[in-house]
Amino acid sequence: MIQNARKISRILLLTAVAFGLGALTGAGAGAGVGVAQDGPPTGDEILERAAEESSFVPEGSRISIIEFDILFPDGTTQTRTFAFFGKRDDTGEKLLIYFLEPELECGTIFLSFDPADPNEETRLWLFLSGLGQVKELVSEEDRDASFAGSNLQNDQVGGGFDLSQDYTGELLGEEPLRVTWLGEETERVAYKVALTQRPEVEVDFPTGTVWVDKAEFLTLKGEFNNEAGQLEQRITLDAFVEFAGDLVPDLIVVENVLDGSKTTVRTRERRVVEPELPDSIFEPENLKDFNPEDFGVDSPCVP
Repeated sequence: MIQNARKISRILLLTAVAFGLGALTGAGAGAGVGVAQDGPPTGDEILERAAEESSFVPEGSRISIIEFDILFPDGTTQTRTFAFFGKRDDTGEKLLIYFLEPELECGTIFLSFDPADPNEETRLWLFLSGLGQVKELVSEEDRDASFAGSNLQNDQVGGGFDLSQDYTGELLGEEPLRVTWLGEETERVAYKVALTQRPEVEVDFPTGTVWVDKAEFLTLKGEFNNEAGQLEQRITLDAFVEFAGDLVPDLIVVENVLDGSKTTVRTRERRVVEPELPDSIFEPENLKDFNPEDFGVDSPCVP
C-alpha cells in the first residue's frame, strides 16, 4: 500500500522559521545518527543525519514575523506578511499563522498540528475572518492548494520533514557553496546527494539532488525533478544566524524553474515566548477569538 508521504518541499523549513530550529551549536553538531568512521558517510546516512538536525525543535514557544515576496509567472509581484506562533510539546508541533498583510486578508488564520506520532498525518485548518468560519483541509485538493498564492502548498507549510523516509540517497561527492553564515558570506563544503523515491511512498518529485553542509548537516539547497525528469523546483536556504543556540536560515527561496515563479521567505523578527503560548489558541474552535496583540504582535485589522 502506498503511503501518503510527507511532501518533499517541507525541506523549506517553515517550521524552522517559526520555531528556530537547526543544528545545535556545539554538542548538537556531533550527536545523533552514526556515520562511517573509515570514510565518508553514505548518502542514506547523510539524509538521516540531516533529518535529525532539521527536525530538532526545542520544546517551548516561538513567535516570528515572516515576509513572503511572491513573483508570479506573469511577472507581477506581491508581498505578504504573517505572524507565526509555534509551540512544541510531547503531543507534537503546533503552528498558527496569522495573516497581517495585505490588509484585505488580515485576520485570516492557518492552523496546523503535526503529531509526535510519525504514523499520524498532519491536520490543517483555515479560518476566514470575513466569514467567521473554520474549515479543516481534508481533501487532497484543499491540502495541495497554494498557500496564500505562493509557491508553497498548504500541506507544505506545517510540520517537519524527513527525506530519509521518502528517498534513498547516493553520495555523489562534495561541492563548495557560497552562503551567508553568521553575517559573513563564506564558502561551505557540502555533501551532494542524489535522491531516488522509495517504491513504497508517494512524493511530488521522484528524483532530485540535495546539498547538505558537511560540518553541521544542515540542508543548504535542493533541486527536484518531476515525473518527466525535468528540473521543476529549486530551493535554497541562506542567511544562517544563531538563535537560541541554534543555526537557522533567515532566507529561503523557492523557485519553479519551469514557469519562472518564485517565493522568497524572509524572517523579520523571531523571539522565544515565556511563559509559553497557551494550548487553547491552537484549538480550531477558538480561532475566531484569537487576538495577536495579546502576545505583543500589532495587527492592522484589530480595532
